[in-house]
Amino acid sequence: MAVIQISRIQHRRGLESDLPNLASAELGWSVDTRKLYVGNGTIEEGAPSLGKTEILTEYSIIDLSSTTNAGIAALRGNVALTGSGNLAIVNGNLTSVTTRVSALEAGAQSYSTADLYAGASSAVLTRITTNNAVVSYTMGQGSSIRNGSIVISRSAGTVTYTEEYTETVATDVVFTMNANTTTANLNYSATTSGNLQYRVSYFN
Repeated sequence: MAVIQISRIQHRRGLESDLPNLASAELGWSVDTRKLYVGNGTIEEGAPSLGKTEILTEYSIIDLSSTTNAGIAALRGNVALTGSGNLAIVNGNLTSVTTRVSALEAGAQSYSTADLYAGASSAVLTRITTNNAVVSYTMGQGSSIRNGSIVISRSAGTVTYTEEYTETVATDVVFTMNANTTTANLNYSATTSGNLQYRVSYFN
């Protein structure tokens, strides 16, 4: 009877700040930012530059404003921006899109870190002053890694939120929300210390 063996192939992995230059076509996984990179190769092989190139994933941070606005500028170059009727409508819509893209990018807060303390009860993690926001996070607690997102909606003094997450081992951190007419507070309680990296995206 044939013996079937399933082998495990692992790639370089570690913190984003510790990830080295990768060999040609070598994969590297950043465990804290959940980004994937591939080695460029050498100049002798024909690579335009040494180093590594990020492979686009849902966690890649894209410069929406500059790339989208560059596309809008190119589109404007192909459209007569004077006159009335449909041309004026096109121009107005392009300006509106530019404004909305800039506002969307400005509403995304850079990644922040926080220490989660053992025995903490309803400690405030972050305060949110808009009516709608999404908090995406990666949390380490002992040997467990928990990745998730919290969707928050606030109306007057009432706040609703939903959380989705996956974790390698069960954690004991619990997130809660409270709010008044101007602010929603994201709190946590924990019996074991841990660390957290989170990003808040705001929406009106």
